[in-house]
Amino acid sequence: MAAMAAATILPSRSAHSQSWPERPITLVVPFAPGGGTDVLARILAPVLSEKIGGTVVIETVSGAAGNMGSARTARAAPDGYTLLLHNVGFAINAALYRSLPFDSEKDLVPIAFVSDSPLVILGRKTIPATTLPELIAWMKASPTPAKLAHAGVGSASHFAIVPLARAAGKADMIPYRGGGPAVQDVIGGHADLTASPLQAAVGPAQEGLAKAFAVTSAERAPMMPTVPSLASELGPKSLTNFWSLLMTRAGTPPAVTDKVRVALEAALVEPQLLDAFAKAGVTVAVKEQRNQAGAEALLHREIAHWREIVRENGIEAP
Repeated sequence: MAAMAAATILPSRSAHSQSWPERPITLVVPFAPGGGTDVLARILAPVLSEKIGGTVVIETVSGAAGNMGSARTARAAPDGYTLLLHNVGFAINAALYRSLPFDSEKDLVPIAFVSDSPLVILGRKTIPATTLPELIAWMKASPTPAKLAHAGVGSASHFAIVPLARAAGKADMIPYRGGGPAVQDVIGGHADLTASPLQAAVGPAQEGLAKAFAVTSAERAPMMPTVPSLASELGPKSLTNFWSLLMTRAGTPPAVTDKVRVALEAALVEPQLLDAFAKAGVTVAVKEQRNQAGAEALLHREIAHWREIVRENGIEAP
């Protein structure tokens, strides 16, 4: 009887995988509109829809430094109809929070890494400094602490701007619901500085709406060749890679996740997508990170890395 039951279940799962997708796929973006991950999702979704043979709809679920979107995906049915596009903040949250409404390494599974880019230390255009050393000197000399906006405790922008706050010796760290609103307040002059993914910072910087003081990569970004690395003043431990990762609910049939991975791989070599990525300053993840084993290995290494950073800096979750 057990054998007969298995025989009836297996064809059903196979048939589901072969016919998938039969309805729209939700791509959860766990941050506010206008941030780096949202920009990336809007470039990726239409190309992924074409390659996957179905409609990919973006759903913004912001809050708690991306944890609300992760929890939304962890509660979804394991059928491949809910995908999560997260960033380095996923690994930071796993390192920072002692208790989450999901298990970062068990409830969600990586499909593939998508991209990599630095963050940019972006300041309001009326700051009197024009270079990174001048910025640090201005922050130290200012009679009031500089207002540093970030996308929430545990976000990439939070960790990217902490080294600057420590170098100045004082700062008013202000959490927002996402990187987009933080950038808008810097542009509006309501906050002094933020750390924003390159894809969200390049526009305001090039249009003169804000000043770019540093990038968080070891090398200068091709899109901002005159902007130095943060490490030039603060050392290599000040660097933060803003990678993006496509994930889904654990237990999703491998045949379905394989379909998503194949579609993603096809999307990531499309000239129109590569052109849009290049204009946003985004680099496609290397080939070794775009398969299941490579994605899982890198995610585990990133979580271990951020646990060390959290411990060294004594950063605690709110």
